[in-house]
Amino acid sequence: MKFLILSDLHSNLESLNAFTRLSKKIPHDKIVCLGDLVGYNANPNEIVDWVRENADLALAGNHDYAVVEKTDTSYFNPHALKACEWTREALTMDNFKYLQTLPAIEKKYRITWAHSSPYEPEEWHYITNPYDGVENFPAFDTQLCFVGHTHRPLILKQEPDGNIEAGLSDVYQLEPDSRYIINVGSLGQPRDGNPQASFVSYDTETKTVEFHRFDYEVESTQEKIHEEGLPTFLADRLAAGV
Repeated sequence: MKFLILSDLHSNLESLNAFTRLSKKIPHDKIVCLGDLVGYNANPNEIVDWVRENADLALAGNHDYAVVEKTDTSYFNPHALKACEWTREALTMDNFKYLQTLPAIEKKYRITWAHSSPYEPEEWHYITNPYDGVENFPAFDTQLCFVGHTHRPLILKQEPDGNIEAGLSDVYQLEPDSRYIINVGSLGQPRDGNPQASFVSYDTETKTVEFHRFDYEVESTQEKIHEEGLPTFLADRLAAGV
């Protein structure tokens, strides 16, 4: 089975449109969305509509739960909080209710899928280094777990002796005796210093993971942010990928 896996779309329609065009050139059987459909950018309904129609599996992220008041927002910075409040007013009732139904973690297709982490998935922990793997690898029982949330691509590998190492490669071959946590990056707001959007393809037969980066119309996304009165910082960061 061949998957396309995306996360942290964050209401970025221009990036999603570019992904849709690119996805037609990549053979796949299933599309999985790891959450944070909304927040930050200016097209929440278009993103949720697309996920509802096209994703074979969809999760909720902390911004989705924040918008539908299923998680605490006291730790949100002012930019994120303003975008959350704006999104709550902008969403249709159908899309609001849809976000309420999404889980933060799921095991399906013999793979674990989580927005933030398999360990305490609704506490929204970040996985950024091998030390984070110590509590997360025991929290799931499949060989492979895909996550998002940090907006930064990453591969954590746990070897048979328990050693955990971090790495990243455009094309990565899984080893049968190792376990993995793979962060697919962000489609809507990359933060690894590269403004190109990120997603992953995974082939269960070849056990091959491939990271894909692509350009999109950043300026159009920025213009919409300004037009809707969302924080300027949210527009500026898109061009820098931070």
